[in-house]
Amino acid sequence: MQNNRVHLTPRLRTIMEQVPAGAHLADIGTDHALIPTALLRQGRITSAIASDIRTGPLNSAARTAEQFGLEADISLRLGPGLSTVQPEECDTIVIAGMGGETIAQILDEAPWALDGKHLLLLQAMTAQPQLRQYLAAHGGAVRREVLCREGQRIYTVMVVRGGAGCASQTLSDCCISEAMLRDPLAEAYLAKQLARERSICASLEKARVQKPEELALHRETIQVLCAAADRLRKE
Repeated sequence: MQNNRVHLTPRLRTIMEQVPAGAHLADIGTDHALIPTALLRQGRITSAIASDIRTGPLNSAARTAEQFGLEADISLRLGPGLSTVQPEECDTIVIAGMGGETIAQILDEAPWALDGKHLLLLQAMTAQPQLRQYLAAHGGAVRREVLCREGQRIYTVMVVRGGAGCASQTLSDCCISEAMLRDPLAEAYLAKQLARERSICASLEKARVQKPEELALHRETIQVLCAAADRLRKE
């Protein structure tokens, strides 16, 4: 933060841009509370909860709130996942900067988050297919999936609403979402994922200990990614 401005990375800015005006926000795993701080300073949200499982990040969040005079506007909560939040306290939930399986676990421990009354903004650093698979199985519809570039990485931000039908999907089918393919960075994202999957396959094929099921999964994932890339080239 410089010149009394909230400095947001492209990843955080992309998440923030998906928050609807007037939202009652809960930022889970808030770290420095940069997203709620920026939104409050812009007057875009009505209330903010900033929650973290660790005291260190929450202390950082408290310093951010103090720096910008928002001590009375950001409710700081210490605890795991959504255990610190009541369903009626928020209508928009940000869970970002952690693994997809961790995000799925947080949602599994708070089923109300997928009741259809809450908008979820989910940004998984890893295991995005596992998170999409969990959402599909529990009625979480990915309405949009926004991509952003930060350095050499391309991040995905899932905009999710619960209350949809539950569906069983294979992990390979969850390596992308239809919503993602509408993003301008989709082609670059697919290329990176294809390179990664082909590298994994090459390593598995050369390994002394064969893992046929794991190899089959990555080969299926390559087929899904190639089909999606072909679709984009033809459109």
